[in-house]
Amino acid sequence: MKQIFLIAWREYRQYVFSRGFLLFLVMFPLGLLAIGFALEFLERNKPIRYFVVYDEIGSYTDDIDREIERRYMKTAISAWDAWLSFAADPEALAAGAVPAPFAPDDVTERRSRAFAAAGGFDAAAKAVRSYLKADMPAFAPPKRSFQRLALPGDAALATSVAEAEARLRPYLTQDRLAAVPGEGAQPLFAAILIPADFGPGEDAAPAQYWSRNLTDQALETTVAYALDAALRRAAIAEYGLAEDTLDDVSAIDAPLAAFRPDRAPEEAELNIKDRIETALPAGLTYMLLVIIFGAGNLLLTNTIEERSNKIVEILLSSVTANQLMMGKLAGIAAVGLTMPAIFLVGGIALSAASTNDADFVAVALQTLLSTNLLAIYLFYFLCAYLIFSMLFLAIGAVSNSLQDAQSYMGPVMLIVFAPLPLMIMVFQNPNGIAASVLTWIPIYTPYAVMMRAAADPPLWEIIGATALMLAFAIMMMRIMGRIFRQAILQASPPKMRDVWRLARSETH
Repeated sequence: MKQIFLIAWREYRQYVFSRGFLLFLVMFPLGLLAIGFALEFLERNKPIRYFVVYDEIGSYTDDIDREIERRYMKTAISAWDAWLSFAADPEALAAGAVPAPFAPDDVTERRSRAFAAAGGFDAAAKAVRSYLKADMPAFAPPKRSFQRLALPGDAALATSVAEAEARLRPYLTQDRLAAVPGEGAQPLFAAILIPADFGPGEDAAPAQYWSRNLTDQALETTVAYALDAALRRAAIAEYGLAEDTLDDVSAIDAPLAAFRPDRAPEEAELNIKDRIETALPAGLTYMLLVIIFGAGNLLLTNTIEERSNKIVEILLSSVTANQLMMGKLAGIAAVGLTMPAIFLVGGIALSAASTNDADFVAVALQTLLSTNLLAIYLFYFLCAYLIFSMLFLAIGAVSNSLQDAQSYMGPVMLIVFAPLPLMIMVFQNPNGIAASVLTWIPIYTPYAVMMRAAADPPLWEIIGATALMLAFAIMMMRIMGRIFRQAILQASPPKMRDVWRLARSETH
């Protein structure tokens, strides 16, 4: 046992105390911060999309402006809620002291209208001033994504859609720039051309959306929605109703609460903790997959390096092949567990530093620590690690270089990653046929069960599949262990046809 521990400690220390690993521990949180700041910088410096509308009869431009403003208000209110959750005193928010509609809430059509009617963001800033923490920065509304410009002089004189298109084409190709008040000359992002005979029905002429940018479809989607709404208002008017009836109807938000039938009535309604608990297994499954293959690759490269440099001969002069194998398994397993352990400790520290009990990180940690998800993760990590690490160890033992290992790794990776496209089906229907089939395939059992952990799968199925997986893991240890013990000292790697012979024969 002492020899196994020494080998394990050697493997662990070799990676965890390496400069690369320590540098990663420093760079990872800094990288997350850098990404966050970069995204914020890019969002704030995202160029405004300038566009023009040629409306032949002048009936739809206001509808497009109104839809753009409606969508901007929803985005701005979401930003306001995020800012207020950070800037306001948590006790004031919890006590409901911040008046509606300025208090953080769902961003519905009704709330957007109430927000604007109450005076917008200037009134909101005054209403929450007394509830803010000291020295909090003022709220800065997000930049608008789109701005409609007046038609350029020559295009404004067009008498038809075809003529307008011809006159706007140099602006759309950026051979000419459009005049923007206060900004000078700017490139034109898009042009919307609406003919006089535009309307509902198959015989009506379609509106035209012109732009060189085919990837950013946000403006096109917004315009399509605005024109749809305009045609519906016209249809409503034909029935003798006021045109703004459509807006009043669309502002209706149906209250809907979700419940679980397997809970007591007073605890059945779902909250954010329940939502996180449902989604958390997917994140843990992804982490499981990444760490297992990261640790497996460490085993593979380490074994190949020691074999090719003859270090393994020195090690086997002091320990047996079994002790070397078990020490490597234990050491790299500890490396694989170190990373999520560091993330967990960092999350706990971040949660402790936060004063907001509703913080996402705090709720996620509370969910992780108050359920059996962590224990399930640790168990199936060890099971998956045992299966795959033995496979990687055996491949490393029969390879003198990474090039030799590639001939084995190709088929292995194909088998291992084959079910990944089905994982979304498992997540969406955790007790469906795809989930059940993957659960009963031992090499995929850890991922399938982890993904289904929050869905209360049939207990008999989990116990039976886990027993089959453990039997498969024991078989893998026996077969791959034989290959490792017999091939690790061979001067030249065995050929593919000889590997099966090694797996069948015991070490002498």
